[in-house]
Amino acid sequence: MSISRKLPNSDEGRKRALDLAKGKKDNTPAPDIVITPNTVLRLDAAQPDFEQKMQERDDALSVQAISTSAKDAGMFVAKNYISDFIQTFNSGVARGIFPKEHRAYYHLDINSNSVPPLTNEASIVEWGQWLIDGDPRRVAAGGAAMSMPTIAEVAAKFTIFMNANHLQSTNKDAFDAAQEVVQAMRPDVDALILRIWNEVETAFDNESIESKRRNAREWGVVYVSTTKANIIGTVSDSESGAFLVGANVTLVESENTVQTDDGGNYLISTTYVGTGTMEFVFDGYVTQNITIEIPEGGALTLNAKLVKV
Repeated sequence: MSISRKLPNSDEGRKRALDLAKGKKDNTPAPDIVITPNTVLRLDAAQPDFEQKMQERDDALSVQAISTSAKDAGMFVAKNYISDFIQTFNSGVARGIFPKEHRAYYHLDINSNSVPPLTNEASIVEWGQWLIDGDPRRVAAGGAAMSMPTIAEVAAKFTIFMNANHLQSTNKDAFDAAQEVVQAMRPDVDALILRIWNEVETAFDNESIESKRRNAREWGVVYVSTTKANIIGTVSDSESGAFLVGANVTLVESENTVQTDDGGNYLISTTYVGTGTMEFVFDGYVTQNITIEIPEGGALTLNAKLVKV
């Protein structure tokens, strides 16, 4: 078995590394700070900036998700109104109220009573616009006005969908821009984390390997083993003792998440070594975080009893 460092490969891991290093630096007397003054300056500038840019990206993603839901809901309604309009018109053709030739005003096949496939956003936009543009020309040519739904009702629902579609597109662009900002920061953040970890390990080179790693972990250095350790346990209700099925269990430092099975059991296999945080999450219950020491290889048991909100 061997142990080595593992630099973060996700933005959450990068943020955690910076947070731990800055937290340790802020709570260490100046004479005992083991990273160089230049590195301290870089850390003090990078940590809050990266945190802010990640928060801006996460906020933009939340806004985009809300607008996507609104767009999807609007598209569903618009699709139904477009389909109902065409079906009603075709029914009127069958009953002799409208001449079949008037289907051409809507770009419909004059000899077919089928509803065109409204299978995607582009088709709904296309057919909605054709109906809205074509109906006034059909009526001007002597056609009877439609009802249930009227073209005004179709246009109203179509406009709601198009406005929501435009807003979602705008919000997606905002998220993409925020994501690009975070992405552009990654090389400098990675270089800073590597620099911090190198300086920290160098500072403790004269200590035993166990002591060196223990001190380095306090500065955020992550060590992994070639042999996995297994963390097992159950998640249950603190009052009734009933096992909670589908609870999320995460080893925060490795971002490894599993769900409990039908018996409330979980198993996390990890190469992470050292002090870790196990997070237990279940809807309707208070999230619980438990600190554990993860050995190199082997297994340990950790049960969680969650309290209802």
